[in-house]
Amino acid sequence: MFQISNRLVQAQEASQPREHLEEEHVRAGRDGETSFVQQIRNQRGLNSGDVFCGLRVPDEFQTRKHEIDVVVLTAHGLYCIEVKNWSGVLEKSQDGKSWIQKKLTPNRKGRNGTSVDYIIQHHDVIAELKVRTNLLRNHLLRAGCGLKPKYFLSRVVLLNPHLCVDDSIASSPEVVMYDKSADFIASFQQTYLGMVTDALSPALITGHLSYSQIDQLRNVLKTIGTWDVVDLHGGKRLIGDFKSCKQVTVNRKETELLEFSHQRNGYISAMWAVLGYMPQVSVTLYDRGGAGWLWHSSSGIINVPYNAEIVFRICGEEVDAKIPANDIDRITLSI
Repeated sequence: MFQISNRLVQAQEASQPREHLEEEHVRAGRDGETSFVQQIRNQRGLNSGDVFCGLRVPDEFQTRKHEIDVVVLTAHGLYCIEVKNWSGVLEKSQDGKSWIQKKLTPNRKGRNGTSVDYIIQHHDVIAELKVRTNLLRNHLLRAGCGLKPKYFLSRVVLLNPHLCVDDSIASSPEVVMYDKSADFIASFQQTYLGMVTDALSPALITGHLSYSQIDQLRNVLKTIGTWDVVDLHGGKRLIGDFKSCKQVTVNRKETELLEFSHQRNGYISAMWAVLGYMPQVSVTLYDRGGAGWLWHSSSGIINVPYNAEIVFRICGEEVDAKIPANDIDRITLSI
């Protein structure tokens, strides 16, 4: 009798998982970056496969990796882009070495009728992006793609129209304000005449990258890994590195997605519990590059206990997280 009661309790837990909600500002930032990237990919004449997101570039000694939000490969060079959807007021610190973000709210008691809700100190985003851009150049150089520094362009895109930016930041040539973002995105568009001219004119004359150089760069950029992504029940998304699952062996060179299917109907779960079954989660392993118009080829389905632990190192954390399979919707694996 105890065993049946135990299975019923666990069936109820499995069918009513905790909702992991994403913080609004995190969701807004992610949605803004996704929309920005999609607009770039839609530009005429630009190969959508030449837009890379979340590249983790190794440093000189290959001990750490540094992320670049978006890298766009064009005939003019590589654009390394940092996308920010910040709100409030943005200004430089007094020593000019960092950026200060403030959120102001109306308040009659405060100076100028406003009060400060919070203050966040960021590193100088332009300086940091230039360091990462140089790391990318060095990585490509080690891979046999030697390009002059002029072909590496750093840009910080501020997407929020309500962000008030100090002139000391807004006047920088590396900063793209919201009102200039549409023109910046359109600059990646290539006309048919331009494509014909690039095909007929030698790269030494135009100063653009040759087709062979672009192809070589593309192949190397494809080998640079990104983050693994865990989508939780409720919409929260975790970025980091998938470590392991005792019940599932994954070859990330062959698998790009783990889809978790759950039994969320409490009545059906209870029926299976009465019949002697413990709650399980079905994990489908989808092949890397196997997505088609109507289906995505898979290499198999594995059933795991609903409370099986997925070991995942969340970005910025020093200890591995152990996430129950019942809380996960899918895991996207990088190269």
